[in-house]
Amino acid sequence: MDKALLIKELNEADDTTLLIETIISIAQTNDFDEDVVKSLCELITHDDSGVRDVAVRALCDLKGDFARLASEIIAPNILSKNVELRNTAGDILAHLGEASAEFLSSYLDNPDPDVRKFACDLLGLINTRHLAHKIYPLLDDPDENVVQAAIEALGNYQDESIIEKLVKIYNTKEDQKPNVIEALGKIGSRKAIDFLIFALTDEKDDFLKTEIIDALSINCDDIEVARQLFSKIDEVSETIQIIILKTVAAISFRLGEEFVLPDNLRYLAYKALFDDDDDIRAAGLIALGNVFIKDDIPSIMNEIFKGNNDTQSFVLEKLLKYNSPELIKEFFKAFYNEIINRSMIGCDIDFLSLLTYFWDETPENNKYIVIDGIFDNLIVCKSIECSTVVELLFKLDSQKSSAKIKKLFEISDDNNKEFIEELLHNAGIEKSLLSG
Repeated sequence: MDKALLIKELNEADDTTLLIETIISIAQTNDFDEDVVKSLCELITHDDSGVRDVAVRALCDLKGDFARLASEIIAPNILSKNVELRNTAGDILAHLGEASAEFLSSYLDNPDPDVRKFACDLLGLINTRHLAHKIYPLLDDPDENVVQAAIEALGNYQDESIIEKLVKIYNTKEDQKPNVIEALGKIGSRKAIDFLIFALTDEKDDFLKTEIIDALSINCDDIEVARQLFSKIDEVSETIQIIILKTVAAISFRLGEEFVLPDNLRYLAYKALFDDDDDIRAAGLIALGNVFIKDDIPSIMNEIFKGNNDTQSFVLEKLLKYNSPELIKEFFKAFYNEIINRSMIGCDIDFLSLLTYFWDETPENNKYIVIDGIFDNLIVCKSIECSTVVELLFKLDSQKSSAKIKKLFEISDDNNKEFIEELLHNAGIEKSLLSG
């Protein structure tokens, strides 16, 4: 039977289950034709949410001429006063991308500002730079929401030709300043960055200063900008200092340049490492540099126990490669204090298993202190759950691990000796090595 006719009959028979199965089958086999596409476009208003959902998913995956056909049929729905239908149409058109662009652009001069804004928003998401000239007039639109949509869309396009216009808007429309700042950050050209640096110096409002600094972190690839920003750190509030720290760290990291806070500002890194923002905490870590000091450890621990593998790996690599045995010993002492305080014995393996990625590049004296320090703390924890860590340490370096466990066994009392034997047994390691 003709597929479009089958969909029509199932719909009229109100057999939603079979209708859903049919649409899924057509989508999975990519068995579309013009009539099927037209039928699917009608189903986005179906009474049954399951039918609507599968029809929308099928339409979103269309390509080529079928995508263009669907776009042409669905685009008029952005005029709908039914918010759900309008948003559904918008989602489909955004997914169809380039195919929907020409149909959306025809609504940019619609008498209704909500329609102009919605069409512009969608074009900004689709990122069709070749249609930028059709969005330019909206920068002078009488409706400020439409102007905002145009600024955002052209910022997404990274359109350098609008910088002078954006500067004019910045200087004349206070409410548009945050939008202009964000767009200039996305454009990221030398001219855009120069204006943002000027605005940062000239601007009195802390919120806008924060927006400018954040915008500079997006695309800036000039280390001199980072240095210019950092030179202003003593002139601003602590809140703004943290944002500068985040931006300078982001630029430096992106360019492979080392950035280390001077000792008198190291407290900013500590403050950053207790922030709720992931990027600010990452900036705090970067700003500590390769070589840690004892005062860094509490702040670093806060990040370690966030459970982010990327930052945990970042810390471990720096710790093992560049830091002294004394600092490493302090680090693992603090780590196990936290493990005990948080009642997380057994979870230490999640972090310590990352050692395997950096072990080969770790200096020998640091390898010894890692094994030495972890074993010392395992005895303090005195939990049989630590056997997984023992197994890990023996895999990393069986010779150093054997030597350390023998030494511990020799100086232990009977209770600890019994615990060590049980620990080895559960780790699958012969306890005979204790007397070997």
